[in-house]
Amino acid sequence: MTNEWDEWLTASLMDLSINDETFSEYITQLCSEETMEDGERREVIVEFLSEATDQPVEQLVDEMLRRNAEWREKARRQEEEMKQKALEAVKLQEREALQATISQQEIKPAKKQLSKEEKQARERLLAQYGYDLDEVVETADGEVEFIYKGKKDDKKSSSDEVLLPKNRNAEIVKQAEQAKRLQAQAEHQKQVQRNKELQEKQRLEKEKEKRRTMKKEKRRM
Repeated sequence: MTNEWDEWLTASLMDLSINDETFSEYITQLCSEETMEDGERREVIVEFLSEATDQPVEQLVDEMLRRNAEWREKARRQEEEMKQKALEAVKLQEREALQATISQQEIKPAKKQLSKEEKQARERLLAQYGYDLDEVVETADGEVEFIYKGKKDDKKSSSDEVLLPKNRNAEIVKQAEQAKRLQAQAEHQKQVQRNKELQEKQRLEKEKEKRRTMKKEKRRM
């Protein structure tokens, strides 16, 4: 929106023999000033341009206000669409993370609880075929699980298999957090831009007042 508007406004001002970048900047600030009524906005821009040219500017100012309103509405819709897409992405990732957690919780109760004899038999097999000592872990629901470390040369692959579900769940949560951070950064950048526009508006108003003072002094001379 900004590039299209800037190009059109610059060309329109050049038709009035106004080739000063501060004019287009000040007019843009006035068009985006939300505290001004439309009638007041039009009056200020007409007065501002009339001081720089002898040509009639009323019709051009009406066209400026119409085009600027259309482009601002278009930009607003695009921004809303981007926010909605970002929000939907965050919700989707949160649902995936929740579903992954629920699936893991549903799988855990299905694990077989070994009897004392079965545990002893498994320990003998593990010892016979050269597996390292297993790790005994008590789950949240009171079950006792054995994590078999495997042979020394197969330790890495076994560890990877154990970590895969956890890593997948952590990655989904990480993506959701990243999407939230990106949305927060976008909001922060928007606020920074608003502050810059306000500072620029104040600067241009001072410049305008300075021009008026100089013009009055020239008339007195």
